[in-house]
Amino acid sequence: MRKKIFFVIGLLFLGLIGHSQTTNSENNKYWVDAGVGSFGTINNDITGLTLNLGFNLIHNDTQYKLKTLFNGQFVIDGLAEQYYSVGALFGKGFSWKYFQITPSVGLGVTGGLVRGDLLYTPSYHYEKDYFVSPSIPLEIDLMLKPLKFLGIGASVWADLNLKRSMYGVTLKLGVGKFR
Repeated sequence: MRKKIFFVIGLLFLGLIGHSQTTNSENNKYWVDAGVGSFGTINNDITGLTLNLGFNLIHNDTQYKLKTLFNGQFVIDGLAEQYYSVGALFGKGFSWKYFQITPSVGLGVTGGLVRGDLLYTPSYHYEKDYFVSPSIPLEIDLMLKPLKFLGIGASVWADLNLKRSMYGVTLKLGVGKFR
């Protein structure tokens, strides 16, 4: 039994070493993208503006991404809810000459300010409740690549967490090596 286990482990390491020797860095794609869009919460009727910043790398058709989100609610009276999220994602990158699709999933941290109990009504003052929660960010990026260094696109995303799960759409502009 031990020989079989060592044989399987040896094959895995041999596969990793052989794979790393055939890596071609010319096929790597990397870029920074920034975007603006809208968001909504899943269990509450809260909507607002989303700002997005992402650092992306596609290596051997695998995408690695570090992304941040800031979501703010629009209100006239009362307390506006605000959320932030930082996540590390990975996924499969499907890239052609002028277009790419990159679905990804990862782990992150989401925090923010939510409305608590209503304190008094003349000007809608609420308690401020702050939270931090582990999260699972999900994202699908669609990017047009008109130039080798420029990408224009959109993303559909969701952030699943324990306090305020959210979803949204963001229009993005990316700068880096796309082709």
